[in-house]
Amino acid sequence: MNSIFKTLQQVILIKKEKNSKVLNRDELYLAGSADLFDLERRQKELDTRFTRKF
Repeated sequence: MNSIFKTLQQVILIKKEKNSKVLNRDELYLAGSADLFDLERRQKELDTRFTRKF
């Protein structure tokens, strides 16, 4: 049983690292917007990526 918990813990840690990398990438993408219209367009693009996963 102990090995199962260690494996689950490793999977959770890997997932957290991956999510933080994605968040950092998205923040950099949004930070590169030229103006408010570009920022809105980029936010909508990220939102559609998120909803397509589900």
